[in-house]
Amino acid sequence: MKNMHHSRPINQNRKNVSKPLLYYALVQSLFIWPINAQAELFDWSATEIQYLHGDGYRMPKNANDISRSIITLSHVDGWALGRNFFFMDTLISDHGEPSQVNLYGEFYSYLSLSKMTGKNLSYGLFKDLNVTAGVNAGENLDSDFSGTRVILYGFTVDFNVPGFKMFTVDVLRHDILEPVSLGSSWQITPCWKLPFTLFGTHWSLEGFADFIGPKGPRYAGNVLAQPQIRLDVGDFFGVSNRLFAGIEYQYWNNKYGVKGLHESLPQALLVWKF
Repeated sequence: MKNMHHSRPINQNRKNVSKPLLYYALVQSLFIWPINAQAELFDWSATEIQYLHGDGYRMPKNANDISRSIITLSHVDGWALGRNFFFMDTLISDHGEPSQVNLYGEFYSYLSLSKMTGKNLSYGLFKDLNVTAGVNAGENLDSDFSGTRVILYGFTVDFNVPGFKMFTVDVLRHDILEPVSLGSSWQITPCWKLPFTLFGTHWSLEGFADFIGPKGPRYAGNVLAQPQIRLDVGDFFGVSNRLFAGIEYQYWNNKYGVKGLHESLPQALLVWKF
């Protein structure tokens, strides 16, 4: 499950910043619905809210380390022909830059070859092949300038890796449309979830890594990794698989494609699953 807790540089193309508020309201109406309604639409679904806090975020043309709080709403579901994944970050700057709120979200849809053909294609480590398309978008609510717009398309391989609840690899074309059209590159994204038990407590190691290729001299190849380790603290209160605490480590080499802009920091993590 991908969770990219970041916003994009804001520049060019002035627009009405009230639109992100409408987008956010739409997201809430679509994804925070009663569990019974979800059951009628999907074969399965999972929704969660994450809270992260860290110090050491970096931004272009800013020598200061930035402190932020990040609230993430994420949702994944399965249906007759595949699955969908969505998340929306609300990023609130606390220190190191002018106070501001950014929104950043991604949506991906996966069409399963196994489901479309009605055949079990699983063999050895190979589990399934998916046709994949996605959209990334970000806005700064305190700016008059537009944020990022990215479209992605390609395929995703699902793997049967022993011990892992989920292990997938996206191989996608990566096209930045805004703030400036830079042409096409590629993106390879492994995602994983590895549950394990330690001294009677339940943990999981999960996350993703984006490897994005360069787009000429103006956009350097970059790597973003966000592994998390989670402890099911709900176990201690009789609500297993609901409340989690842990740490997310964020590493970003050439952040936003800016050569030499690097980020490396731990983030405190709290998660509530619906």
